[in-house]
Amino acid sequence: MLSKFNEMNRRTLGAIIGICIALLIFKNIGSPSINAIDTHEHIETLNKAEILKIANKNSSIEKTILLPSPIETITLNGNNSFTDYRKNVDEILAIAQKYPDKFIPLCTISPLDPDALEYFDDCIKRGGKGLKLYNGHSYYYEVFKQPLDSARMMPIYAYAERNKIPILYHINITKYGSELENILNKYPDLVISIPHFMVSSINIQQVEEMFDKYPNLYTDVSFGSPQFMAAGLRRISNNSQKYTDFINKFPDRILFGTDMVITEVGSKDLEFMEKTLQCYRDMLEKESYICKRANEYYKNEAEKYIKIADDCKPQEGKYCKSQNEKADSFYGWYTETKRLKGLNLSNKVLKKIYQENPLRFLSGNSI
Repeated sequence: MLSKFNEMNRRTLGAIIGICIALLIFKNIGSPSINAIDTHEHIETLNKAEILKIANKNSSIEKTILLPSPIETITLNGNNSFTDYRKNVDEILAIAQKYPDKFIPLCTISPLDPDALEYFDDCIKRGGKGLKLYNGHSYYYEVFKQPLDSARMMPIYAYAERNKIPILYHINITKYGSELENILNKYPDLVISIPHFMVSSINIQQVEEMFDKYPNLYTDVSFGSPQFMAAGLRRISNNSQKYTDFINKFPDRILFGTDMVITEVGSKDLEFMEKTLQCYRDMLEKESYICKRANEYYKNEAEKYIKIADDCKPQEGKYCKSQNEKADSFYGWYTETKRLKGLNLSNKVLKKIYQENPLRFLSGNSI
């Protein structure tokens, strides 16, 4: 009798453990994949678009909005200029023409070009579906040396508002927020997405204030280059409830985006694209997840500074000490990002971020 009782207990315990494991797995799988529109991507060539098509299919990405880029963004050459962007406009228009069901092209202009408005109009007639502007980025703000609300830019904003053309506008709102507000007050129907949590994920209250004042503003969840992506995902993980609350408060204003800047550099391969897409989807969908790109970035940086410190002579020097301190910081962040907390958003909110909001943004809020 006792052996039968023990056997029953073992079976019961086994069943309970099985249920707990199943619940834990389900908890971390996240929501079933919803096809998404990626609203923020730069790409250099048709060759890379062919690879992105595969990555998108494997990651349930239905379409991608392609943003034309100057050569300075594509190569990070550090030149104090904004050049060759029209070449990339031609490339992404050609990509979208070849794959109209997979890619959506935007246009761009330089505020310094005397034919900026005419070129913008021509780009739209050739198939452009929106406008990407760079002059709110601190780097390019110094290149153009004029405020966002300069007289040169007013015809551009007026044209976009009149024709319900959306703008994806990288703006550091901490530095140039007042100039942005001048634009929004003058053109109240202008539809603008300011990416990367309005370049203010560290101060999300500032984004909330802008959203409360201007109903045609959007933002996306991308962070950009490896160091910004790793730091952004870590920031969200360390205070996930704050960002969940923010998105749930403004579910109609958040767009999905990745900003991988897909160039002909070897590291921007299929694996890179799939890892990045998965990290952003997991951040939104799961309660906890592993982002290999964040792990790899912090580990590689830590090892780099350890090597510098180890090779440093004399070892007790101030410079050597600083390299050790940097290595310790990166190892600490690597430990933090081994498993990250996600936002675990509801299917209803995910559908808005992945599908409904991008479609409304692309239409200039006309649907």
